[in-house]
Amino acid sequence: MRIPAAYEPGYGKARALNSRLADNYIRHTVIGDPLADAAVEALAPHGQQEAHRLIAAGMEQRDEALSTAPPALQEFFARTSAPPPWVDLPSLVPGMRAYHQHSDLFIAVHVTSVLVSGFSTLISKSFFRTGRLTDYGVRRLQQNNRHLLEICLPGGLDRRGDAWKLSVRIRLVHAQIRRLLRQPGEWDERRDGTPISAAHMAFASAAFSSLLVEQARRVGARINQEEGESFVQIWRYVAWLFGVPETILFRDFDEGLELCRIGFMCEPEPSEEAILMANALINSAPLITGATDPKKRQAMAKFVYRVSRALVGDDLADQLRFPSQRTTGVLFMLKWQHRFVAFLSRLLPGGWARRRANNFVTLLQRSLFEEAGIPYRLPDVLDADRATRW
Repeated sequence: MRIPAAYEPGYGKARALNSRLADNYIRHTVIGDPLADAAVEALAPHGQQEAHRLIAAGMEQRDEALSTAPPALQEFFARTSAPPPWVDLPSLVPGMRAYHQHSDLFIAVHVTSVLVSGFSTLISKSFFRTGRLTDYGVRRLQQNNRHLLEICLPGGLDRRGDAWKLSVRIRLVHAQIRRLLRQPGEWDERRDGTPISAAHMAFASAAFSSLLVEQARRVGARINQEEGESFVQIWRYVAWLFGVPETILFRDFDEGLELCRIGFMCEPEPSEEAILMANALINSAPLITGATDPKKRQAMAKFVYRVSRALVGDDLADQLRFPSQRTTGVLFMLKWQHRFVAFLSRLLPGGWARRRANNFVTLLQRSLFEEAGIPYRLPDVLDADRATRW
C-alpha cells in the first residue's frame, strides 16, 4: 500500500485505534474516480460548449444526442442512471422531513462545523487552488444550500430530479478539477495523494450526514433514530452518485461517525490553505444572509466564529487560527432558544406551519437558482478569475 507522505504521521495514530478503517482510508487517498475521470478526459478535445451539450444530453436523457458522445461518457451515464439495489427511496422520507423541520439548525451547523471540519483536511488544497471559496464564497455556499435543499425534497433523487442532476454534476466537476490539477507542476501526488480522492469524498459525505445529524442534535434539533438513519441513507446514495466506491462507503450512522473520526486522524494538521479556506468560509456566512452593514457583518462573523469553536473544539479552532473566545454556554443557549421558539410556534394557531414555511422560504433565499437552469459547464482552467463561468 502506497502511503502519501503527508498522511504518514496521522496514519500511525489512527491505525492504533482502528487498523482496518485506517488502512482502508489511506488506500483510498490514492484513488480518484475512474469512471468520471475517463468521461471528462474523453470530453477534453471537444471544447467547453460541446462538452456542455453532451453532458446536458446525458442528464436530460436525450438518447439520440448522447449517442454522438464519446463512449466513456455514454458508459458513465449508463452505469450511474440506475440506483444500486440497496437504495430504498421511500425510506428516505423521514430524513427529508427532519431536515425541513430543523433546516435553520442544519444550515447553521453545516457552515460552522461540517464544512469547517471538511476544509481542515487536505481537500482544502484542491478547492483553494480554484479560488472558488476565497473569491466566490457566497456563490459556493448558495450552491451547497441548493444541493442540500434538493436532496431533501421528495422526488429530488429520482433519475429526473434536480438532486440527482446536481449530484452527478458535482461529480463531473470534481473529475475535471482533478484532471486540471494533474497537469505538470500543479500537484504532488507522492506527498498529498490523489486530488479530491475517494477518501476525501467518503469523508465529506459521512460528515454531511452522520456528523451533521450529531451536531444538529447538540444545538437543539430533535431527531429520532429513524430520522437520523434515514438522513444518513440519503447521503449514502448521494455519496454513491458522487462516485464514492462501495469499498469505503459507510452503511449507517455509526459507520459514518467512525469514518469521520478515523479519517480525520489520518489527515495531516491543517495547512495554510485549510486555514485560509476555513476563515473565508466563516466570513462569507454573514453575506449569504443578506447583511450589508459592515458592523453587523462583523458582529455576525464574531458570533459564527464562537459557535464554530464550540462545535469543532478548541484544538481544531486554534489550529485554524480562529479568534480566541469563550464558548461556555453558547450551545446551551442555542439549544433552548430553538426549543423555546418551537414551543411558542406550537401554541399559536397555525404557528408551527408558519414557522416551517418561513424556514423553507429562508432556505430558498439562501440557495442558488439560475434562470437558465442547472449549468452543466465544466471548469476550463483552475483559477476562477480566468475560468469561463461554470
